[in-house]
Amino acid sequence: MRDLGVVVTTHTNRYIYKEGALLRSRAAEGEDMVVPLRSLVEAGVHTALATDNVPPSLWYPVWHAVARVDRTTGDVVGPAQRLSREAALRAATIEGAWLTFQEREQGSIEPGKRADLVVLSEDPLTVPEERLPGIVAELTVAGGRVVYERVGG
Repeated sequence: MRDLGVVVTTHTNRYIYKEGALLRSRAAEGEDMVVPLRSLVEAGVHTALATDNVPPSLWYPVWHAVARVDRTTGDVVGPAQRLSREAALRAATIEGAWLTFQEREQGSIEPGKRADLVVLSEDPLTVPEERLPGIVAELTVAGGRVVYERVGG
């Protein structure tokens, strides 16, 4: 996949959170084949997190990738496939830019790229794991302009 330049996008809400325990029970190759995020990343495959608007926030897929918890059983599905918080953030940012062929314009803060950034309600690198899905944007800057500012809080 890496050699072919394939970019993978995932739907962690269904395949880890909602059906992870079920898929684990059916996986003849073992539970590490249920959304094998770490294996893909370690193989150098561009791997992006996604949501089809359910859940409405990308912080849920970040949490799914880090925690890998099945909602019904509370079990961790494929613990060897967990991503670090840093890797999950890359999958939600620069890897998403790769997915849309915009890696030269967005996805990371670098000279020559659009000045897109957010100020978050909590630090995703240090917040307790169970609070990752509740992170919200306090301020959003796109193209160097403030396009959203949370009122109240």
